[in-house]
Amino acid sequence: MIERRTGQKEEGSKVKICTVPIALGEIEENIIINSNTANKLSKEQIIEQALQQAIAAHKEGKIQKAESIYRTILQSQPLNPEANHNLGVLAVSANKADTALPLFKTALASKPTIEQFWLSYIDALIKGRQTKIAKQVIEQAKKQGVNEERLNAFEMQLKPTAAELKKLFMFYQNKQFDEAEKLALSLSKRFPKHPFAWKLLGALLKQTGRSIESLIPTQKSVQLAPQDATAHFNLGNTLKELGRLEEAQASLKKAIALKPDFAEALSNLGVTLQELSRWEEAQTTFKKAIALKPDFV
Repeated sequence: MIERRTGQKEEGSKVKICTVPIALGEIEENIIINSNTANKLSKEQIIEQALQQAIAAHKEGKIQKAESIYRTILQSQPLNPEANHNLGVLAVSANKADTALPLFKTALASKPTIEQFWLSYIDALIKGRQTKIAKQVIEQAKKQGVNEERLNAFEMQLKPTAAELKKLFMFYQNKQFDEAEKLALSLSKRFPKHPFAWKLLGALLKQTGRSIESLIPTQKSVQLAPQDATAHFNLGNTLKELGRLEEAQASLKKAIALKPDFAEALSNLGVTLQELSRWEEAQTTFKKAIALKPDFV
């Protein structure tokens, strides 16, 4: 988002073209200012006029023109928050998050009350894969009162590296449960909004005979990934093992709703319905499971 200043009144007086003073001489275009103030403009007012011209060019897609004006403003006012921020926006749009970061940081330091400066900085940190710093800045932004929903969306983008996820899965697949548990705990702490570590932690706790302990991480994985059929399946199985049959059948039905050909979920739902003495419904469910996977007979 382009940052612009608000609250400026538009005068009804005539306007004329006035060239930019030597301090901003690199701006080739002329700046339109009110004729009755042309001879009285301070340096700050000239920069403000330039900023508005840059913002207009930016919105019109005249990127080179906008960038040139922003940079010239910064030569005169290196800490100008709007010019720093908007130049950072241009850098991010060109996939140069690392270039944008010091610009956003300067803008934020100058005006920490501007919510968009926080959001732009966090976005660039995530795109630049600086997840540790992004987490710290998100926490600072929460204390500053930045929109929680927007910050939660950023937290959902924070995730482990592909190598870390592969390592975790390999530990689990090779039944190296101690190593898998340590890594899953570490990842779930570092990336609390990422569902995979919670999902695998719940699965390995259950597989190692700790069904009660597995319930919370399994529920967490469903909360974070409500469209994941396997997560609902795992939760249903854990609830069934804990004797919470009504909740178990609801979770298994959710898994099947998300993945109608989920034969394992249908089979486990059939068993759960049997334990609930819902014989006819169980029989129908078993038939569906067998039709999908005959070895369930």
